[in-house]
Amino acid sequence: MINIEFNGQIQSHGTPLNIEQLLAFHQQALEGIAVVLNGNIVTRSEWANTLLNDHAKVRVFRAIAGG
Repeated sequence: MINIEFNGQIQSHGTPLNIEQLLAFHQQALEGIAVVLNGNIVTRSEWANTLLNDHAKVRVFRAIAGG
């Protein structure tokens, strides 16, 4: 069991996840978002290869158009 903080909320997962799997779990649309893991931006090309460890802190930011 691993604990991950996702957008400020602690959650438990039975198996390790990568970023792509975590986003799918939360039904996040992948367009126009940025992912920060433990204070570092993770590029989209690395989402599938980046495993989340116990106590990882993940933040998702969505671009919003406006003027």
